[in-house]
Order: sequence, then structure tokens, then C-alpha cells
Amino acid sequence: MQAVVRLEPDLREKGVAILAGAAPLTKVFATNRQARELGVETGMTKVQAEAFQGVLWRWRSLSQEASAYAALLDCAWAISPRVEDGPKGAEEDFCDTVVLDLAGCEKLFGSPEKIAHDLKRIASEVGLEANVAVAGNPLAAGCAAQGFLGVTVVPAGDERLQMGRLSLEGLGIPFEFVETLRRWGVGTCKEFAALPEIAIVERLGQEGLRWWRLAQGANAHPLIAKDFPSNFEEHMDLESPVDLLEPLLFVLNRLLEQLFARLRMHILSIGEIKVTLTLERKDSRRKDPVYHVRTLRLPVPARDGKLLLKLLRLDLEAHPPSAPVAAVSMLTTPARAPSQQLGLFLPLSPDPERLEITLARIQNTVGEGRVGAPVLLDTHGPDSFQRNRFVLPEMREIRAGGEKHATAVMRIYRPPLSATLELREGRPTFLSCEGIRRQILAFAGPWKRKGDWWSETAWAREEWDIEIRTLRPKVRAELSGNGENETALYRVYKDLRAKRWFVEGIYD
Repeated sequence: MQAVVRLEPDLREKGVAILAGAAPLTKVFATNRQARELGVETGMTKVQAEAFQGVLWRWRSLSQEASAYAALLDCAWAISPRVEDGPKGAEEDFCDTVVLDLAGCEKLFGSPEKIAHDLKRIASEVGLEANVAVAGNPLAAGCAAQGFLGVTVVPAGDERLQMGRLSLEGLGIPFEFVETLRRWGVGTCKEFAALPEIAIVERLGQEGLRWWRLAQGANAHPLIAKDFPSNFEEHMDLESPVDLLEPLLFVLNRLLEQLFARLRMHILSIGEIKVTLTLERKDSRRKDPVYHVRTLRLPVPARDGKLLLKLLRLDLEAHPPSAPVAAVSMLTTPARAPSQQLGLFLPLSPDPERLEITLARIQNTVGEGRVGAPVLLDTHGPDSFQRNRFVLPEMREIRAGGEKHATAVMRIYRPPLSATLELREGRPTFLSCEGIRRQILAFAGPWKRKGDWWSETAWAREEWDIEIRTLRPKVRAELSGNGENETALYRVYKDLRAKRWFVEGIYD
């Protein structure tokens, strides 16, 4: 029930019943207090339960229950690194209890009672209503948390007295044990703990002895800690398929809020997020689900849900799902936010989050794979570079350097300009390009290069640097009389495989 309500807070004050099972065996699996007051009970068939007015129905989702339990584990990890799964009932297929070791935490967080109240508050921040109990051993604490409402602190040595207030069902004893004990006239843990040990072993065996010790609060076992998760996941099954972007973004926003609430407990940010949309099957004969998966890799770890929601909107606008969405799952890879100390007189760098949104909008306009930063490849091949994801470089203070040296930059023509080069005695004399014929005033070269001869992209070229009157004057003749006398330095090359000349670029 809490796995459903934490993702739909509007249901908190309404009567809700959880349905499970395939038709016609669909039954009520769980109810909240408001639904029970209206008369709905677990085990009712769907037809019986629908007779009650004012009750909302939701289907049981194992994925949502797993996400809710993961959030409960996060609450425990916020206090102690030693956390393990709590006891599971004999007839239950899920776990709703977490046990953590408080040894050594008092110096950081205060008394056990204060820690218990902090745990209850932290659980409420992720949408869970938890009962918290503190005891000398894990089993006693787990039984007390399941049997008593609110916060319970069991003082050392009073375990038997506190456990005696529980019913036999509060210990999680199997049904056959409870029936046997009731036939003996035993109805509470206090009466069960008063039985002699030898008689318990003779009649109930070692399993009965274990429950007898638990009723006394003396059955302790070592706590086996779980590993901290490497990722965080939230899942939500939709009551009806969604085919519009706006209602889908509302669901995504709710899942993001839950993820950030869990990440804030561990002071973590999102480095990568993977959204999986389960699509409605058009062909009822197919049983395999159809998924629409989108992955966002952030250059800077993000802690702002609005930023991620905008990025998801832009990504889904560019890559919409092909069918209505029936379920949504979010898987995030956490990362620690980088810390950076800027200089006092340095200008502020662009906001990485706003820059990421701007890049996403540009990519939606010019096309996917056309936005990035060029990176040179380790090769002598012409135009050898690849486009990598743009990442904002770290701001560094610019220090006064030594003597400055002049550098030349070539502006590449893409595509290169087709040309004709006239040679006389092996020396270039005239260049014809774009219908213009220019005399070569100075030249350097040739430089012959080739590479990738082992592949289908083999290349070979002969390069020259030439000085001519500019092909595209920057100063027009009508504005200045010396426009025709402007000269420029060009790089030309001959493709030895195609036997053609090209103008590759101009030196700036």
C-alpha cells in the first residue's frame, strides 16, 4: 500500500485497495485504514469489493514495492553503514523491515531515542510511514517495530517484558505453531515465554525453541551488512496507458522527486539517468514487453530535478515513443558533485546546467550527433578528428606568460573547393578556382603524404602552400580601391588517387 501511495500522494487521505491476481481470481491484497473503515477487507473478490462506494483501486506492482523497499534501505544507510534485511513473514513474498546497527552512532547523531525519531522523519521525507524500534538484538528490534506503532525504545534487560506485550502473530510465528499454542491456552508472548524450555524442545523441536527464545527477547544473531547500492531505481505502473507528452512528464517529475529525495540522504548527484518506457502492446498475442529506452549522460553531476525534466522533455520530443506508455522506470548512476575553487578576479564560467539545456535545444534543431567538441585523432590523415560530447573546461587563472609567438591558423573549406593547378617545370604557376584564374606569387612544397593503405579508406595527396590574390576579397572594390591587390595564403593539394586538385583552406 505504501509503495503505491508514496508515488501518488493524493491517495493518502482516500480509501485505497490493492488488487492482485489474474481474473477471475482477482482479490483484495491490501487496504489502508480509510478503506477498512468503509468495510473493505483483504481476501475479498473484486466483485465483492466493488460494491463499496468511495474506494479507489490500484493493482499490485512488485517493481514499485522493490523501489519502496530500496528507499527504506536508503533511510537506514543515512544513519549507519551496517544495514541488513529484516525478517520476512512465512506467508509473505516481500520484505518490509530493515535492521541497522546503531553501535557507535550515538556520538554523531545523539541518543538511541533521538536516532529513532530521526529515522521516522527521514522515512516520511521519501513518502513512507515507518515504525521504529530500538532493542539489544536485531530480532527483538524487528518484532517490536512490527508489533508497536510509532517509536519504541526497549531498554537493555527489559526485552522479555516488552516482548511479552506482543501477540503470537507479532513474532512472525508460522500459522501451524500459533494453532498449536492456542490449543495449549497460550495467546501472548508473555505466556509463551513462561513455558519450560525442555517441554518446548520435546514438543516443538529446535524451531519451537528458536521462537521461545525470541519471545523472551534473547534470540540474537550476528548482523550481516548489505553492500551499498551502485545505482538507484524508481518504477511506476500507470493505471491507463499515456500517449501524450505532458501527462508523461508529470509521472517523470514524480519519479525524479523520489530519486532526488533518496540521493540527498547520501549527498549524491545524478551522473547518468536511464529512462525505460514500457509500451502498450498492439498485438495481444505477443507476450514480450516492448520498451523505449533513453539514456542521458550528464557532463556535470546534476542535483536539480527541473534541469533533468527539461532535458528529458527535449529528448522525448526528439525521440517520442511509438506507442502509449504503460509503465515508467528510472535507473540512475550516482556521482559526487565536483567542488571547484575559483579565483577572486576570474569571470564566472557558464552555468553547466543551463549550457546542457542549450546544447540539447541546438541538437534538436540541427540533428542528433551534430553538436559537440572536435578532438584531433592520433593520425596524419587529412581532416582527422572526431566529435566528442562538449564538456565545460575548468576555469583556471590566466598567468602572465613569456614572450608571445605568432601562430597561423587554417580555415578549412568544407567541402574543399575544386580547382585546377598549372605547373611549369614542376612548379605551380596559375590556379583556377570558382571561375577565377590567379597567378601564383609565391609557393612552398610539395609535401607528399599517404596513409590507411591497408583499408578501404586509403588516401594519398600532394600538398602546396601558395600565395595569390585572394579568391574571396574581404574588402570590396567599391568600398576600397586596393581590394583587388589583397593577397592570401592557401593550402592546395592533389588527390593522387582521384587525380584532381582542391583548395583545402586559407591561412588566417
